[in-house]
Amino acid sequence: MQPHEYETMYRAEDRHWWYVGLRTVMFSLLNLPRRPHNEAERQYHILDAGCGTGGTLGKLWRYPHAQGIDYAPLAVEFCHQRGLHNVQQGSVTAIPQQDSSLDLLISLDVLCDEGTPPESFALREFYRVVKPGGRLYLNLPAYGFLRGEHDVAAGVVRRYDAARLRGLVEGAGFRIRRLTYWNTLLFPIVVAVRRSQATAARTLAEKPADARSDVKLPPEPLNRVLTNLVRLEAAWLRRFDLPYGSSIACVAEKI
Repeated sequence: MQPHEYETMYRAEDRHWWYVGLRTVMFSLLNLPRRPHNEAERQYHILDAGCGTGGTLGKLWRYPHAQGIDYAPLAVEFCHQRGLHNVQQGSVTAIPQQDSSLDLLISLDVLCDEGTPPESFALREFYRVVKPGGRLYLNLPAYGFLRGEHDVAAGVVRRYDAARLRGLVEGAGFRIRRLTYWNTLLFPIVVAVRRSQATAARTLAEKPADARSDVKLPPEPLNRVLTNLVRLEAAWLRRFDLPYGSSIACVAEKI
């Protein structure tokens, strides 16, 4: 990811509709309460692997054993500015956790990153640190044809469909519990925007510092409408999977 994008993320992710939606979908698919219901839930050991500037980890503050790692020192610095001191620098291919120590490992748009080695390396490490019966939650960008300027700016070099992600996750030893696309209602708009960016993305690939991501906070009324659309999808996901979308999410269990 380009360095300027960390500051963009830090300033936007508490309010931007996509980040709010990302977390809402995550809590919905995991059936994870934002506030633990009992002492057993309070004792969950959670790791946000590749936590970025800490927006998601900040929403897990009621879980005292939630921690984060990120490979980028700048990301860790922004987490500390956010008041999160349960974050350290670390790689998803060498996680500083003991074997079978985590109830839940979250990794949001990390395996797709240019700085991540082949996904199988990270997934094997995820499998090592998750307890038997513990869960893995992945969110990733969907469909290679959606590659655009945002991908160049954010360092996204891989996009996924359901078949590819299923093969990777099951190949690491996990059992998939949920696998679904999301950001479905806005998918036609995303397709149109990304197709218009395709030529620019190929040019900017040679000058990534000039690329800018889609993370721009819309005017508040529009941001509210978009947030509500994604929250509607999160409610649907409590009942059924969605057939397509610009992102794909997976809940898997270590067996």
